[in-house]
Amino acid sequence: MRRAIVVGANGFLGSNLAKKLALLGTKVTALVARGYDYSCIKDVKGIVCVEFELETLSELDNHQAIKGANVLYHMAWTGVSSTYKNEAATQVQNIMYGLSVLQLAGRNGIKRIVIPGSASEYACGSGVIDGKGMPSPSDMYSASKVATKYICQTFAKQQGLELIWTAITSIYGPGRNDNNLITYAIKSLLKGEKPSFTKLEQKWDYLYIDDLIDALIATGEKGIGGKTYPIGSGEHRQMSEYVKIIRDHIDESLPLGIGDLPYKNKTIDNQILDISSLQQDTGFQPKVTFEQGIIKTIAVSYTHLRAHET
Repeated sequence: MRRAIVVGANGFLGSNLAKKLALLGTKVTALVARGYDYSCIKDVKGIVCVEFELETLSELDNHQAIKGANVLYHMAWTGVSSTYKNEAATQVQNIMYGLSVLQLAGRNGIKRIVIPGSASEYACGSGVIDGKGMPSPSDMYSASKVATKYICQTFAKQQGLELIWTAITSIYGPGRNDNNLITYAIKSLLKGEKPSFTKLEQKWDYLYIDDLIDALIATGEKGIGGKTYPIGSGEHRQMSEYVKIIRDHIDESLPLGIGDLPYKNKTIDNQILDISSLQQDTGFQPKVTFEQGIIKTIAVSYTHLRAHET
């Protein structure tokens, strides 16, 4: 039986990954942040939850739940909300956490590690993101991702580990509740409120959560150590089109405040991904269209909204 470790398994991405791995028959050790809720995976068959702190990962050395793992997914990252994305101290700390996770893997015989980077590592670039270009981060969050990548790649080479880095596009789906564009649009429109946006001229790639999880699992099983894989749908649209699709599935008569807000920067950054290397090496193919995924997301958001009203 395959065994996997998911570090940060009580987060949005980590919990979905742990549950899907367990569903596929993988024995999962879910490392969950001490003091945080992990009820969503606590009683799932095939998952063993172990509380941890990133500052003291060495305490897990020789832990029975760590031994014999085929792959480790490092899904823990602090300061992902807009409030902390430019907080230097928080983001620099993430670099050391990433290295600590690789050191844990090395000490415990885990040779294969997958770390989710971000397409925002290339945020200031003008071309298609293929994982081979020069990073051009726009904030401390994406800069710390870049730094973590290079430090961890160097350590992996020195220690003979197979590190696979991913550059993940923007993710949406049921359960994601932070204040991103998709969540904001859905919540506002379900309440009958007019959401305010910039002109939304950016060309963007959005990926449904289930497709992301499938991509991460495929990468962990078949990805080539040392490579960077962009993960997205492989398709892109203007951001305004995504918002209009959301509005039309909720109520076509509702107004949209597209153009109500000014751009923060003079340049308009696109997020267009080339996922051909991921497809060729792992066989991954996205299954959920934006229209299909957004219908599911709206349905869950509607249920939650009504539950809070009663």
